[in-house]
Amino acid sequence: MSFKSVSWYSWLVGFLLGGIGCVITSQLVWPSPTFLSGSLMLSGGIFCFDVVSFYLVLLSLLLCVSIAFWLYELSTFSILMLGVSIVCSVLCYCCVHALWFWVFYEMSIVPLLVLLVVESPYSERYIASWYLLGYVVLTSLPMLLCLFYLALLTGSFDIRFWGSPVDGVLVWIFVSVLLAVMFITKIPLPPFHVWLPIVHAEASSPVSVCLSGYIMKLGLLGVCRFCGSLLPDYIFSSFYILVCFLLSALFFFSASRELDGKRWLAFMSLCHILIASCCLCVGTYSLGGLSFLYCLGHGLSAGLTFLYLWLVYLTSGTRNLSLLKSSISGSLLLRVLTGACLCTVCSLPPTMQFFCEVLLAGESLSVSTLFLLGLYLFLFLGGLVPLFLVGSVLSRHCDVSYGVGFGYSAVASLFFLVFWSFLFFLVA
Repeated sequence: MSFKSVSWYSWLVGFLLGGIGCVITSQLVWPSPTFLSGSLMLSGGIFCFDVVSFYLVLLSLLLCVSIAFWLYELSTFSILMLGVSIVCSVLCYCCVHALWFWVFYEMSIVPLLVLLVVESPYSERYIASWYLLGYVVLTSLPMLLCLFYLALLTGSFDIRFWGSPVDGVLVWIFVSVLLAVMFITKIPLPPFHVWLPIVHAEASSPVSVCLSGYIMKLGLLGVCRFCGSLLPDYIFSSFYILVCFLLSALFFFSASRELDGKRWLAFMSLCHILIASCCLCVGTYSLGGLSFLYCLGHGLSAGLTFLYLWLVYLTSGTRNLSLLKSSISGSLLLRVLTGACLCTVCSLPPTMQFFCEVLLAGESLSVSTLFLLGLYLFLFLGGLVPLFLVGSVLSRHCDVSYGVGFGYSAVASLFFLVFWSFLFFLVA
């Protein structure tokens, strides 16, 4: 890599970090530290920076840096749309004004929908775009109406002052639960999960990185910001999470029979995000921030593996997992990356997901014994399916090699995310 290329990437990263910092700083009134739920929060204006914002902002920035290594594969239009989506997601994490939250929320998703139609190289992208449009965008106007109603009911657009009103409590609960359902469609959790594997199969790899990396977490953020007081009882109840555990067994079975690498990873990502919802279901104080710490590890793992599949696709020209072994047999480097990526999907130690799952299992007995058994079965299947693929891919190597080179900057992006996936627990 030449000095010019390195300097160009450095300027890009510096520009993004500086621009986001200037926007946030310009919107903040003189920040005054206050303590909410035992965590330090800098608040003022329409933005608020707390521990949840910290984890999610860090996730978007790390994914942004990793995608920056692939700029030679992206068009100018793709770079613009991805930049808009990432910047709006960062602003959405920190926003506590209901109307601006909705604007940043939707502007994080719409550019990816545009890229799905315009930049995807696959023939079924229009069908996938209709699925994404139906499950995601068509909920935007009802969501805005719910936000306006709750703001009028509480007398403020600042969600920090929202709470149960004196009059109309039942209506407030109904509207809040309806709003939570709209956010759940964008996570997505059952029964609104259908669009995710279809969209991932037809989307370009950068769009898949963003969808599984941080878009799924925006739904969880919305549920926590607007419906936090209703989480354990009305939204993420133990009964609903148990039903999701049962359905996840079908997802794991579908993943074990899947040959398309991107659809396989979409099923795994769809299942594993349930752990973050489970943390909110248990509802203890220690698991509040743990949910978004798990989201950080989940987003890094999904982004890393989608980028790896992109690299293998550019090398071999196929996404078929049965042909993956022959495409990596000629390179020890690719075999090492394969093992590292799949180990993050397995949540093997010392990934951040592993520690979050251990802490969750320790607190889940307070819900019920059945809930704990369902969680144990879920964690067992969640690690078993990727381990089968590890054993299949890394054993009995063939002598077939495609002989197609790959860019060192792409490999550097993978090692960048591998480093953070396995060593982030040291600084968390």
